[in-house]
Amino acid sequence: MQHHHPATMSSALPTSVLGTHRIDTADANFLIPSDANSSTPRSILLRGVNLSSSSKYPCHSGRFEPSESTRSDRDASRKHQAGIHSALGEEYGFYSDAEKGGYDGWFVDRPLPEKEAETHLRRLQSWGFTTVRLIVTWEALEHAGPGKYDEKYIDYLVRLLQKCKSFGFRVFISPHQDVFSRFVGGSGAPYWVLEAFGINPRRIHSTGSAVLHSEFLKHGFNGEESTGEYPDMIWNSNANRLAARHCLTMFFASKAFAPKCTIDGLPAGEWARGHFIAAYGHLADRLHDVLDTCVIGWDTLNEPHEGFIDIPNLEEIPPSQEFRKGRSPTPIQGFRLGVGETVDNIAMDDFTSLGLKRLGNVTHTPPPEGLWLTREEAKTAEERWGYKWGSEWNFWDERGLAGCPWAGHGVWDRSTGKTKSDYFKLDGQDFMTDFWKPWYIDFISRIRKSHPDAISFIHPAIFDRPPQLDNSITNGRLVVSSHFYDGLTMLSKRRPKFNADTVGMHRGQVGMLGAAKSGASALRGNLRNQFAELKSDALDVGLLGARYPTLIGELGSPFDMKKSKWLGILRGKDSRKDYREPAKALDELLNGCDGDNALSWTLWDYEPTNSHEFGDGWNQEDLSVFSFDELDGNDDLKASSPQTLQQLYMLGTRGIDAWCRPYPVSVTGRIKSFSFDMGSTAFDLIIETSSGTGSGSAVIFLPFVHYLGVEGDGKSRMVGQPEGEWRAGQPARIDLDIQELTEGEITAVGQLATWSFPLDGEVKELHLKLRRWGDKPDLWVE
Repeated sequence: MQHHHPATMSSALPTSVLGTHRIDTADANFLIPSDANSSTPRSILLRGVNLSSSSKYPCHSGRFEPSESTRSDRDASRKHQAGIHSALGEEYGFYSDAEKGGYDGWFVDRPLPEKEAETHLRRLQSWGFTTVRLIVTWEALEHAGPGKYDEKYIDYLVRLLQKCKSFGFRVFISPHQDVFSRFVGGSGAPYWVLEAFGINPRRIHSTGSAVLHSEFLKHGFNGEESTGEYPDMIWNSNANRLAARHCLTMFFASKAFAPKCTIDGLPAGEWARGHFIAAYGHLADRLHDVLDTCVIGWDTLNEPHEGFIDIPNLEEIPPSQEFRKGRSPTPIQGFRLGVGETVDNIAMDDFTSLGLKRLGNVTHTPPPEGLWLTREEAKTAEERWGYKWGSEWNFWDERGLAGCPWAGHGVWDRSTGKTKSDYFKLDGQDFMTDFWKPWYIDFISRIRKSHPDAISFIHPAIFDRPPQLDNSITNGRLVVSSHFYDGLTMLSKRRPKFNADTVGMHRGQVGMLGAAKSGASALRGNLRNQFAELKSDALDVGLLGARYPTLIGELGSPFDMKKSKWLGILRGKDSRKDYREPAKALDELLNGCDGDNALSWTLWDYEPTNSHEFGDGWNQEDLSVFSFDELDGNDDLKASSPQTLQQLYMLGTRGIDAWCRPYPVSVTGRIKSFSFDMGSTAFDLIIETSSGTGSGSAVIFLPFVHYLGVEGDGKSRMVGQPEGEWRAGQPARIDLDIQELTEGEITAVGQLATWSFPLDGEVKELHLKLRRWGDKPDLWVE
């Protein structure tokens, strides 16, 4: 497929808006500092997307080049492009390819096919996005074995980031993981790390140590006939099963809890962390030409989890395990399954809109070999990957089986049944402070050897507060990049009629009754209050009064929603052509980031391989704002090679009214508050000017999807200057009804409005209210 960019399609956000200016983090804001051209710093908001779900899994190894002459050919090509997504198992080399170390360039074209990247980036830019959170997994960098980096993939990343730079995007890298590894039902660590930690990945699902999408489709939970679709969001519960808990505990805390487990003379966790840090350090070295001008910073390990650390009683389901779905063994039951024992009375749970629901108890019979590498398998793994276990790592029975490291450390005894149920309980310590923080200091110190001015985007465990960090660590360049999803919406795939203050409950600020909310106004206020609580973390993380900004690193809502009858009774999936309910849910979520919060964010996600059949390709999530499957007939060709701005902007979108929304891009002074009403297009902005002199301005993104110009006249009408054409013969300009303007004047070119005002040496509060002029135009491509 060819990709053309006609002259009529100009950039929605010219590079000069953010450009290559240095970005600072101070006074709770992202700032473009003052320079020779401006005596006053500018506050900015960073808004953009995550790229993307497909970065979590590799491409197919073979080449596939159909003629692409028909729509079915092109759909087949895109299906191949989607790669080894989570529904595909060993028949596509899920285990065997990884055991061979994968292939050179295994993750090339993740997240964007290189030949299509400019079209995708141009589309993102036209929607007003300035920022990309780029997903890069450890497996993508180092799948071939310890210290063996995929330079072909890194070469691709360098070229992709050069393209991002040419469009003016600011990028931060996410060292991404979910429940430790894709072989545990998530993403992140390479296959060899699991073997180094003593696990045979091929037996993870069958021992109940995780529930994998591809395995569930074939075998259900434990060899019984599959019940059909992989349960929504069950992947998240894998964090509380044996494989992920074991690996995360080893990664962060093997020295404290598994001292007999050493690799190449080092504690197993130190060895693994060293490889992880070295891999991303090597990537930082390779990105030297795009640092600061494009890559502004580095996130920390995505959604970290404590594993077994601080579980008070191994014989009970931990109280922190608030979300349970499917089989929910206690940690001790997990240990027994891990050595091949049949275990009775395992809780079978579900999580519904009313909370946790016990479905009963079940029995699970794992294969007799269990989860752990046999003695012979361990030798093979050492030879394959070139590492060496210490002599004390010798926990097998006389058959060379049952090599459980936790039994080997006396946590439990298989023969007597005795357990040290409080083995992992901390005394005066905290996971984030005592285990995550030392890893973080090592990680960011290595990154800054290559990228001295890197902004550190720190991401604590979900809804946890970050530990305090002094300036010697933060270097004055820090952002708290918390994540937020509405759990009930994600689980039920519908807009809930009632909800709860999940952040407040997690932090012990409110009980169940105090957390419950119902009614449209209360639900919106609840979301805004939760975002305000997350924002407060960035005001407290620094010492000596340092106040940093917040960027919500992930937030989103599913597009494969279900419709509800009266009283919320489900009646099947919503029409694929009707995204009104998903748009409302996403608008409610993003509205929470507005108001006094005035938050930056990167939406999850933009996934070019999204399909109605497999969603974003990862564990049945379907959150992409774009999909070729929205397009009928040959309209996919128009989306691939758009000839007009209208085609680029609208084709393939889902719920665009919600997420393509107005916001202040940059302000001389401080953004105090802003709001947007998706139905009326009313936009209300309050800014606080700086105390400088001369002139100031606010640059505001006002998207065509809400403000595209129409015919007509009026006293309060402000007609923008066109920037190219929307479609042949129709200028790409906005028409505004200016309802209130405290001071100054408004001009606009394309989708960017500039509000200019004088500065007279005093801090002033200025107010702007506007909405679309006239009726909403017909935006869709015929």
